[in-house]
Amino acid sequence: MSKEKEEMRMYNLVDEHGGGMLMPWVRYGIKTNDFSLLKEFFESMVKYFMYNDGNGKYIPISELVMIRNKQRNAILSALRRKKGHGKSGPNILEDFDQSTQAKGDFSKALKLLDGFVNSNRNIKYRLVTWDLNEKGKMGENLLNLCLLHNTAEHNTLAIKLVQHFPKMINDIFVSEEYYGLSPLHQAIVNEDIQMLYFLLKHKADVHQRCYGSFFCADDQKDTRSDSLEHEWVDVQPNTRYTGRMYWGEFPLSFAACTRQPDCIRLLCAFKADPNVRDTNGNTVLHMCVIHSLPMFDVIINIEKLTLWSCRDTVCTAYPLRGIDTIDEITGQLNQSSVLSLVVYGVIIYYLLL
Repeated sequence: MSKEKEEMRMYNLVDEHGGGMLMPWVRYGIKTNDFSLLKEFFESMVKYFMYNDGNGKYIPISELVMIRNKQRNAILSALRRKKGHGKSGPNILEDFDQSTQAKGDFSKALKLLDGFVNSNRNIKYRLVTWDLNEKGKMGENLLNLCLLHNTAEHNTLAIKLVQHFPKMINDIFVSEEYYGLSPLHQAIVNEDIQMLYFLLKHKADVHQRCYGSFFCADDQKDTRSDSLEHEWVDVQPNTRYTGRMYWGEFPLSFAACTRQPDCIRLLCAFKADPNVRDTNGNTVLHMCVIHSLPMFDVIINIEKLTLWSCRDTVCTAYPLRGIDTIDEITGQLNQSSVLSLVVYGVIIYYLLL
């Protein structure tokens, strides 16, 4: 079998046109409320597209970055190609058997991982469920493909996949254009709040970042470069945020940029942090200003603290972090604050805010 055909094997399960061998059994399950045959297909076929039968495998971030870098360089001319810089460091999981349930081995390994904690997003390893060699044309897995189709039948299949292979929920697109796009991002783009709630209930990462060039500001796309020392993409910081698809990387920013206040409230209820910053240093409030969106008021109202009220009179405190021109930690001028963007921005509409 040729390499090209091997790469397309996933499309036998669900193809690019919405068909595939799994879909008749999805329709049968919807009609009869019996999904046992579909689950048999999961065990007999789908799990062999995954690492360790769906339990996943820790992959060095440097390996994923190199996949992205090679795809970008394949598109660019020889004069514009940029190799990933920096050192990747040793793969300390190389000698561990990840196919076993040896919790002791993994606990020792995870203690050695620099930054492998939730408080430090600069992780060195990522848990990957779908075999990287079995990804689709856009770097997607079967769950991502179902959400791309976004029909009732494909969404049913997506739900069954997550229920059967729970670690699949945080698998991302691994490609230059869509790197980091997760099922949570996809549910927001699809404006499917029911799917969003389902994914959040099943522990989807509310802080997963999407670094793909498709969601990059147009005037930064030609400056994209990689480092083997971190997962995000390095870009030229000077930008006018041209284009329509720069949505701030985080799911909360995606929800704000697509004008979905209910999704914003739901994400905040599941502890999405409105103060996290993307590669350009922008929070979700900055994104609302950049895109001139009414979501600014929604997010401010979520973060406000009511001190006291008397009938129609209410005393409310609003957080200044990310809004005031003075950084509350360093005391220096914060040029990426909301007020700075409003005063010094190039769009007159900002002054109305």
